[in-house]
Amino acid sequence: MKWLKRGLIALVLIGAFVVIVMDDPNAGLKRQAIHFNAGDNQLAGELILPVGTETPHQCVVFVHGSGDVPTDAFGYYLPLWRVLAANGWCALSWDKPGVLDSSGDWRSQSMQDRANEVAAAIRYLRQTLGLKDGKLGLMGFSQAGWVIPKVAHQVENIDFLISVGGAVNWMAQSQYSGRQRRLATGYSESESATEQAAEATVDALIQSGASYQQYLDHINQDDKAPMSEAFWKFVQRNWASDVTADFTDLDVPILALFGAQDAYVDSDKTASTYHQLFANAPLPFYHVRVFEHADHSLLRTDNIANAHSKRHRWLTLARIWWQGEAAFADGVMPCLTAWLAQFESGQPRPTTICVPELNTNTTQG
Repeated sequence: MKWLKRGLIALVLIGAFVVIVMDDPNAGLKRQAIHFNAGDNQLAGELILPVGTETPHQCVVFVHGSGDVPTDAFGYYLPLWRVLAANGWCALSWDKPGVLDSSGDWRSQSMQDRANEVAAAIRYLRQTLGLKDGKLGLMGFSQAGWVIPKVAHQVENIDFLISVGGAVNWMAQSQYSGRQRRLATGYSESESATEQAAEATVDALIQSGASYQQYLDHINQDDKAPMSEAFWKFVQRNWASDVTADFTDLDVPILALFGAQDAYVDSDKTASTYHQLFANAPLPFYHVRVFEHADHSLLRTDNIANAHSKRHRWLTLARIWWQGEAAFADGVMPCLTAWLAQFESGQPRPTTICVPELNTNTTQG
């Protein structure tokens, strides 16, 4: 674990340097600690308001992707929050269950459990924090692509959804991610085939409901580091996730954003599938866009780097801290701003979106 300790130390030093030399990352934001209950869990987070605003009147609820994600996603959300605040929108976010000050364990959740948690957050936002009948949207990242449409089906008065790097099918997404990791690692053709076969065996164990001990017995034969028992059960609980059914009868406007250089989701194929599903759904309108020079998180890049590596993640966070909004691909922030602006009018039904001159990969229903 020495490499992890060195990485953490380096990250702290980089963060300290960034704080010294850059503008205040919280400029324009008023951050208010919040606590609410969802099921048996007490969740801690923040309501982020534009400076000078006491009560929210339009707000975006942030829904995390996979893993141990805190309220601000290690700083990734800050540039997005600043753009929201500059346009008069608040944000609501919280530590996932079992992370920092939130009780519980996100690994014990299904996607429906996560949707129920978001629904509890919305009730808290409307009834306790003062949003009441104000405009409300959900912005979900990666794994949250399976969560936010479920919320839209069970909670009334959601004005829009924003999906960033969402996938269609859990197992297909996992297989694509594995291929990209092997390519980035430089596996030979034979090495790649061997690992792909091993992963297929693990997938079969997951889908068959095999015990954790059966999984360990298989992994020990290959001398590989195993996933934890909690995560094994999490995957078994969620491997069948597929957004198709939830999109088929979706009636809430949705903006789906992808990066062409995505190491986790096949962006072109997924964007095409999203468009087909949206075109047949009772949506008032929608937009699907693939940003050519963007990664899974819509950050600027020209190639699919080894995004699976710890080192890459540290460097990505440092880049966000240093560059702020400029770390995102061209057109991302204007697209987000344009999408939000239409909901301040009485009848949102735009004819153009996401900066017209950058609109070649936008599909409108």
